Amino acid sequence: MKIGLDTFSFHLVLAAGRYDVFRSLDWMAEQGFAGVQLNINGPQGRFLGADPADAAHVARVRRHLAGLGFFAEIGGGHATDAPLVARQLELAAAVGADVLRTVIGFHDSIGQTIAQTRAAMEQVLPLARRLGVRIAIENHEDVTAAELRQLLDALDDPFVGACLDTGNDLVVYGDPLEAARLLAPRAISTHIKDQKLVRVAGTVYSAGVPLGRGDIDLPAILPVILRDSKLDRILIQNTTGYAAKLNPFARPDLRPTSDYATVPAMADAVAAAAANLHLGLTGLTADTLAQLAEHQYHDIARDLALVRRLLAA
Repeated sequence: MKIGLDTFSFHLVLAAGRYDVFRSLDWMAEQGFAGVQLNINGPQGRFLGADPADAAHVARVRRHLAGLGFFAEIGGGHATDAPLVARQLELAAAVGADVLRTVIGFHDSIGQTIAQTRAAMEQVLPLARRLGVRIAIENHEDVTAAELRQLLDALDDPFVGACLDTGNDLVVYGDPLEAARLLAPRAISTHIKDQKLVRVAGTVYSAGVPLGRGDIDLPAILPVILRDSKLDRILIQNTTGYAAKLNPFARPDLRPTSDYATVPAMADAVAAAAANLHLGLTGLTADTLAQLAEHQYHDIARDLALVRRLLAA
């Protein structure tokens, strides 16, 4: 099983002004990663390192990936926007990626959101087939694994499947292990990550933590992926420094399955940060960001070591 990294894992490095796509890819190769998912969401193609419309830059990235022998995926969105997905499919092909990860983006109602996603996918699938780029829809913080599986079964096309995120169903009151069981048979990509529930000033958050330090049962989930999926590669996503409120889209049809009485409680975000549970980056000093960015490299290296141990178990 090849192990890659989603470049969102460098979001602290980016916030500290220290991210460079070529240096980051070289560092990944030195650590022993075999591939990458380049997250392009945000200004100037964010982790791509330049505007996706810059063909010369895209060509340089493609050559660099090929030189490292990396597999490549593109991380984009949103799946309800067919013209946007089409542009991102073209970018994936240009950079040498064979998978486009996308997210749905809940709005209005779950029924309308799923219907719009299905219509958009049916519109772009001929292009995906022509380019040889498969579409992986993530169980993000907006839809449950069960809803995504139902959509994928309705589409029933080998060029569209799941990006199985091991933590996100926690945010929509779900069970991450059950989410893995539902989505592994349809998985095209993965985000192997860990999250920890914490109550801060009365609100429950799902906070990103290094692998093995949160509430996600990765020793149980990885065997499900190995057994039930056809994947020959997985991608780690380190989300330290990021957190989401439970049910962030305030879907009225979702209901908590717990009162979360036993999760750690913190008085405020400062207390949470002191426990290495950062709810966001707003207000952090340049020195603090630099320290967190440097620490993120160590966390990613440890994440890789943990996944290797779990795969070998």
